Amino acid sequence: MYMKKFIYLLMIPVLLLSLSCKKSNIHPPKTSEEELPQPGNSNFPEWVTYDHASSPLPNDQVNAIAIGKNNVKWMGTAEGLARLEGTQWTIYNTGNSPLPSNHIQALTVEDNGTVWVGTPDGLARFNGTNWNVYTTANSLLTNNGIKCMAYDAGRNTVWAGTEEGIIKITNGNWQYIDHFETILSMAVDHNGALWMGEFKGFSFVGVIKKYQNGQWTSYRLDQLGYASAFAYSIAVDKNDRIVAALAGTVVKAVIRFDGNHWEEVTRPEQARGFRAMVIQNDKIWVGGATFTLYGDRKSPVIAIPGTNSPVLSMALDANGRKWLGTYDGGVAVYR
Repeated sequence: MYMKKFIYLLMIPVLLLSLSCKKSNIHPPKTSEEELPQPGNSNFPEWVTYDHASSPLPNDQVNAIAIGKNNVKWMGTAEGLARLEGTQWTIYNTGNSPLPSNHIQALTVEDNGTVWVGTPDGLARFNGTNWNVYTTANSLLTNNGIKCMAYDAGRNTVWAGTEEGIIKITNGNWQYIDHFETILSMAVDHNGALWMGEFKGFSFVGVIKKYQNGQWTSYRLDQLGYASAFAYSIAVDKNDRIVAALAGTVVKAVIRFDGNHWEEVTRPEQARGFRAMVIQNDKIWVGGATFTLYGDRKSPVIAIPGTNSPVLSMALDANGRKWLGTYDGGVAVYR
């Protein structure tokens, strides 16, 4: 068991750096989380799980999860895109939609429900009726590999990180920002500044960068005391502080920036292999080789029923439940 988890832990960085019309199929789920009692009810289960054997989920590798203001769940797998609204699943793939690839690497959702889908072969936009697909042939994309995305609701802006640079899309207007090496994560703060985690392969250095008003500010992780560490996940808390989950050859840490300096958040002793993160009020939930609540050394590792698969993606729904996308165990929903 330990060796299997260790192998998974080694696989996560490799996987991250290498990810590169019929009507939609609609299936009734065997179990729907919307049918369950609400949190606070003693009958509400701690976990609900979905995999390809027990639900319409097209593949058990779930690279990205995004949840819109309407509480519709989007799940990007290695073999297609899944949408869950109430009790209804809808599956999209290259056979029944214009998706440029079945391998979904990144997702973000606008406030109006429009979903943006990042794949190794281009970027897709779906407003519920119409699809638009963007590649190097018909847009400002300089590379079709979309690694991560973020949405800025205040400015109606979508940010897309590719394998060669960043694209900013505001109200349909595209702008190419700059060239970078591998971009691992993105988030937008309350003032509209973009924060991202970059991996510099040649020097094997991780950098957190801020972009605002045409200017870049860089924070090299090795200079902050985290050599060979990379910001696989970035988020913004309710106080507009930047929170980054770092992982690397020896590093496992969560750091927070208050606008003046970085501080390390207390790490649970058993936490390992960080990859994904969500912030719920003041609580920092981190998933990777383990899943745990950050901020207390004694905080326990929370086991996902039926699998010990690493967590690749996380999102928070309108009911406060954590949706965890795993490497080969499907999706787990935690109360």
